[in-house]
Amino acid sequence: RVQAPDKRQRQRPGRQRRAGAASQALHIMNAQVIQLEDGWNKLKTGGVLKIEEILEDASGGVYKHRISTDEYSQLYTTVYTMCTQKPPNNWSEPLYNNYCEAVIDYLTARILPRIKEKHDEAMLRELVRRWENHKTIIRFLSHVFKYLDRFYVKRLSLPELAEVGSQKFLEIVFNAVKREVRTAILELVRRERECEQVDKQLIKSVIDIFVEMGGSRASLETYATDFEEMLLSTTADYYSRESAKWAGNDSFPEYMRKAEDRLKQEQDRVANYLHSSTEEKLLKVCEEQLLQNPEQQLLEKEHSGCEKLLLDNKTEDLSRMFRLFSRIPTGLPPIANIVRKHITDVGLALVKKQSVNAEGDLMPYVQELLDIHDKYTELVGSGPEKGCFQGHNIFHKAMKEAFEVFVNKDIGKSATAELLSNFCDNLLKKSGERLSDEALEDKLEKVVRLFGYLSDKDIFAEFYKKQLAKRLLLARSSSDDAERSMIAKLKLRCGAQFTSKLEGMVTDMNLSQDIQSAFAEHVKDKELELDTDLTVQVLTTGFWPTYKSDELNLPKEMLQCIETFKAFYDLRTSHRRLRWVHSLGSATVVGKFTPSGKSKEHDLLVSTYQACILLLFNEADSMTFSDIQGHLNLPAEELKRYVLSLCVGKYKILTKDPAGKEVAPTDKITYNAAFSDRARRIKVPMIAAKITQEEKDATRATVDEDRKHAIEAAIVRIMKTRKSLDHQKLVLEASTQLMRHFKPDPKQIKKRIEDLIHREYLERDPSNPNLYKYLA
Repeated sequence: RVQAPDKRQRQRPGRQRRAGAASQALHIMNAQVIQLEDGWNKLKTGGVLKIEEILEDASGGVYKHRISTDEYSQLYTTVYTMCTQKPPNNWSEPLYNNYCEAVIDYLTARILPRIKEKHDEAMLRELVRRWENHKTIIRFLSHVFKYLDRFYVKRLSLPELAEVGSQKFLEIVFNAVKREVRTAILELVRRERECEQVDKQLIKSVIDIFVEMGGSRASLETYATDFEEMLLSTTADYYSRESAKWAGNDSFPEYMRKAEDRLKQEQDRVANYLHSSTEEKLLKVCEEQLLQNPEQQLLEKEHSGCEKLLLDNKTEDLSRMFRLFSRIPTGLPPIANIVRKHITDVGLALVKKQSVNAEGDLMPYVQELLDIHDKYTELVGSGPEKGCFQGHNIFHKAMKEAFEVFVNKDIGKSATAELLSNFCDNLLKKSGERLSDEALEDKLEKVVRLFGYLSDKDIFAEFYKKQLAKRLLLARSSSDDAERSMIAKLKLRCGAQFTSKLEGMVTDMNLSQDIQSAFAEHVKDKELELDTDLTVQVLTTGFWPTYKSDELNLPKEMLQCIETFKAFYDLRTSHRRLRWVHSLGSATVVGKFTPSGKSKEHDLLVSTYQACILLLFNEADSMTFSDIQGHLNLPAEELKRYVLSLCVGKYKILTKDPAGKEVAPTDKITYNAAFSDRARRIKVPMIAAKITQEEKDATRATVDEDRKHAIEAAIVRIMKTRKSLDHQKLVLEASTQLMRHFKPDPKQIKKRIEDLIHREYLERDPSNPNLYKYLA
């Protein structure tokens, strides 16, 4: 076996070379055994006491005396020799014990009395100086006694010499004066909070001692227990008093400015002299006292609280309020409640004001709703640094809930869903508001956001469908792109099912153009002669609103065209049937007049019904109202409106005797040969596109019918998946599914369930009448 060399022999070559020059001196000394008392006296006098005296005499960091390199080498060599002598002359253990006792004596006799005799700032300065000196002494002695550390201490797992020095300072000095030190520091902190000038570097130095007392493991236990806890407690007391004083004397905005300033000061305080781990805890205490505890009192301040800030639109103060109260966990919900109530009150006041004038033009009311929405959308914001509340979810939710309250209030007999649809119609038709493409797109986007708050979206859809139909069929739409854009926005918000009919209507119009082109080709190829040019729009019944059929007797000029188109269409498809809707048709009629005996022609743009009335006067110059009705076979009430539009309106192409807006069967209607106008082309006003009360009622009836089908479809879908379900859960699930389009009435759902049971889609469980089962 090869024996491992002794540790002292296993040295690096470089070390051997450096040691070579001194080897002779070492051998000489090794030959002479150093006794414990002699060696320790030498170490104590030349090392421990001397370094103490040097540091004691030092002034302003300048040392009057120093320990030379030779002196240091002799001290180190003495320790080395005393520790490497063979037993019984190996003095490692006594040396270690003597070192510990020397440190204890030095701290007890020299350091502690000097600190205790001083007070307040002077005591703090003395503590800092003595601690710095102590660290220097321990650092020097640790080098001198290094051999002890490297072998004896390590072998017996004893505390290292530097650690012993720090530990003894903690036990003897620090623990004896920590209460007075802490009190002095906290007094300096208080004075700084009161805007006095203090020595921040001194405070930082003392705080560092508290941290360093944690030892080599960098534990903050001493700092936390002996200083931080009391700092947090006194801070809480201080700001509790400040908060009560400010809350009583200052307005809410002024209070917030002071609180924000103080929180910034506390943050700076941590950066200047406290340990970084204190920041979160210190700010939390400040926030509790300045914000959390008095929050309700501050928000409800009579002339300057949150409600007042919202009323006066104080955006800077509202932004500060959000910044401050978002710091505390319970800070935002009370503010959100006030915001919700405020927006609701503003909206309900607008509804109340408008309800007084429910019969007037309601479009300004919709614009005011959009303006309110713009205002509070900007206030809530859309993200960080945008808006007073930086787009925080709790405020979006508060705003949504507030708008849902008043947007769903009816104005007179008009629901907001209907008004929004009318507003869109006004934007999208040619005769409506003139806007640039960008402005129109922006306004439509805002309308759709408002639409999102409606609980009866299906009512909007039904009105919108009817108005879209009129815009498309009467060529009143200002832009196809805008129509498609609006439908796309609704689709994005409510799904494809919601807009499928609207998309189908737009598609029908494009297909109609193709059919019209094919018809023109057909007429040309077959060399057919038509008395009148004909344009037909072929619509799919399922997409469009339901229009009343009539038994109109068409003039022969029109009849020929219609028969020709029907023959053409039957050739293209055998499984579709045409049903003519004349109420939506239009025509251009050439009228020949003789004003002042001179012949004059006008191109009259009229509806199909108006054209039929005018063509009758090719046969006779005058006839009674009942004659006209007999020829055309139209209901009297409807015919009256069309006759009046030609007699009483802006363009009096016919005259009525007796004059007036009432029409009797015996009234005489006469062709007005003297009619004249500066324009060659005249658009005679047709039936007002405005929705009548009768149409409104019909629309609501359609919606109610559609809802029945939607509720039944939802119930069947759910039951098909679940097979069996109790009444409450079925109603809840059905309501959740339908909520996207309308707010279903639980009674209505119950009725539909009963109807489905009657029609044998579902059955009740024999043992539990509240449980339904699906019948396949």
